[in-house]
Amino acid sequence: MEVITEHLAGILGHVQEQEGKEAKRQALLLVSMAKAQAERLMEKYLGEQGPPFSDNGVAVPHVKIEDLPAVDHGELPPSPWKRLARSLQAFLSLGEWFTLVLLWQTSLNPKSRELLNLLKIAKNNSQAIGSNLATLLGKQDVASPPVPTLSSSMKKKVAGYMVCKSFHEWLAQTERDLVILLAESSV
Repeated sequence: MEVITEHLAGILGHVQEQEGKEAKRQALLLVSMAKAQAERLMEKYLGEQGPPFSDNGVAVPHVKIEDLPAVDHGELPPSPWKRLARSLQAFLSLGEWFTLVLLWQTSLNPKSRELLNLLKIAKNNSQAIGSNLATLLGKQDVASPPVPTLSSSMKKKVAGYMVCKSFHEWLAQTERDLVILLAESSV
């Protein structure tokens, strides 16, 4: 009887390990696809904002936006699991930020259907990735931090770009962490 119990425990452990690998693969696939779309979003976003954003070769300076999650490699924990917990918080927050950016751009660029569509996709991707990471990390009921309100059009345009950029940076970081975790679980 003891041998059967040990054998069943081994089988159950193997099944759980395979499910964990599959969850990581699915998360990685979602993140990789979202990253490609985020690159297109940043280009389209700048192109639709008008001068100086749409000028050839423009380099938008990095602006710190209060409560916007930014990837700071110097402050990230060494563990990929702990970094994923930070990514989870970031994507939940970015989902809320994209709601605001979508509202701003609906007012500022109502005829830019492609941009508005890309923003909706980014918002949905952020929420889906947050949900996926919450499941992978075994977390439930994770609250997203509040986002500030902005008044001027220029501040909204800059903040919107920084949201798109932050989203892309978190996708890249999360992709790296998932690749590490997948490689570790393959051993």
